[in-house]
Amino acid sequence: MRSLVPALAEAVTLLERVAPYASGYARKNSGTAVRIDRASTTVTPIDPQAGFTMTAWTGDRFLEISSDDPCPEAVRACALALADRARAAGAEPTRPGPAPGEPLEQHFAHPQARDSRTVPAAEKVAAAESLRASLAVAPNLREAVALLGDVHAEISFVNRTRRLSQELHRVRQVAVATFASAAGQVQLHHGLERIGGWERLEDPARVVESVVRDGPRLLGVGRIPDPGEQECVIDGHFAGLLAHEAFGHGTEQDLFLKDRAQGAEHLGKPIAAPGVSMYDDPSNGWAASYFFDDEGILAARTAIVEDGILINGLNDRHSHTVLNARGQAVGKTANGRREAYDHKPYTRMTNTFFGAGQDAESDLIRGVKRGYYLTHPSNGMEDPKGWGIQCEGAMAEEILDGRLTGRVFGPVVVTGHVPTLLKSITGIGSTVHEASLGMCGKGYKEWVKVTDGGPALRLRLVIA
Repeated sequence: MRSLVPALAEAVTLLERVAPYASGYARKNSGTAVRIDRASTTVTPIDPQAGFTMTAWTGDRFLEISSDDPCPEAVRACALALADRARAAGAEPTRPGPAPGEPLEQHFAHPQARDSRTVPAAEKVAAAESLRASLAVAPNLREAVALLGDVHAEISFVNRTRRLSQELHRVRQVAVATFASAAGQVQLHHGLERIGGWERLEDPARVVESVVRDGPRLLGVGRIPDPGEQECVIDGHFAGLLAHEAFGHGTEQDLFLKDRAQGAEHLGKPIAAPGVSMYDDPSNGWAASYFFDDEGILAARTAIVEDGILINGLNDRHSHTVLNARGQAVGKTANGRREAYDHKPYTRMTNTFFGAGQDAESDLIRGVKRGYYLTHPSNGMEDPKGWGIQCEGAMAEEILDGRLTGRVFGPVVVTGHVPTLLKSITGIGSTVHEASLGMCGKGYKEWVKVTDGGPALRLRLVIA
């Protein structure tokens, strides 16, 4: 994709004879997925999708054209066709347009001590077999599935001031175990995804540790006996799910334009307990990190909540441009992301997490008279308009008089109104944990890589 940069730059110059702003974007995806279960072993290449998109701002909206033929001739042809569309839409080069950013020409790459694209398939299968074998020590194991993969993206972005390219590399390990006995059956999973090359694979025993420990404990358990509002402690992974759902689409400012996110009404106001902070940071080295977003904005941390106050939302170029044209002083964030080269950019989260506090997790539990400790989050959903959320997890362990009793229940569902939940926080752990396996859709589509995380939190939850 880097070889396409000169052609994209020429196309931008051509388009800006007609439109006030133009850009070019090219992307190639590749990788391998390995799956091993009791009956089969599969090694599947990820579809090596490649192509480019040209973009032009007319003065009130973006127009785009894409092609799966990443060559200079196709770039020029698409630019000419897009210029005709821009003229027909009333574009004029003297109209105001998005700021292109300070001049910068740079190539970025995630370091790989060993490029996972060069690792033989047999070695990848052996690593997946080792991961699956690590589950064998668990009692009552009925089936074990190992998933292992590597994912790569080559991306270029060009506008009148920028010539940027980046190589993004990740590896993934996931263990899925089914446990069964006369008391019933339960499934549990855990995994890790890391930026870098083959050297970033973790010890399989570490990947499966929580599954081996907790899966058998969940056999035959029921739901919690006293559903309703409870004082709870959630671990760092569960806190990550809460962060993602509480401040996911609700602070994406493209939804502000459509009056579909209640977060717009709370900017500058208390939204959580004092001391609570939350961030979105595509530059922190977690699995959803990148060097620049799909609209050429350099990755940087955005503080969403500071000391309980909602101070920022997230945006793409369109929402940033329109909101500022409406007189709202909105800072630019690096959150314009595409699912693929031929999908439009939307405002999307990256690595979203609660900031650390001062409390030991054991002290958070010690402060609960009667409640539950929630672990193994699985999924969640959010209503940005009403700012209600629902989060699900596999396990709730009883707390009595500040101690874990060993009685476990599951699954567990958490519901509530975001400001109410977050204002109930009374303790914040000192260690932030990353939950690295996430993907997020915009509604039912437009899937992108995300992670979330946080420290353990003590708060009041409505659980069942």
